[in-house]
Amino acid sequence: MKKIEAIVRDEKFDDIIKALEDSGIGGITVTEAMGFGRHRNGLKKKMKLEIYCDEFQVDKVVEMIRRHGKTDTTGDGKIAVIRLEQLFRIRTGEQGANAI
Repeated sequence: MKKIEAIVRDEKFDDIIKALEDSGIGGITVTEAMGFGRHRNGLKKKMKLEIYCDEFQVDKVVEMIRRHGKTDTTGDGKIAVIRLEQLFRIRTGEQGANAI
């Protein structure tokens, strides 16, 4: 299992969410964020996406975020893929991939 965290441009957020929804991905958590990168061009509004998925879904999810979030200019964002030790669904007690 993996957790994908992506920090994306606010103006590309709707395009990314539409693509992820259409793909049938299990779920997503979204947080508003502020940040700047290496160019230090001031704090910019960003959106942080968090997605739990199985290994076989990672490449597809990353590619969708890249394709729909890219503007070819500084500040397009970052994507991190993080290995999950374990995942639990609070309501049912399901574990692992069943909890996604």
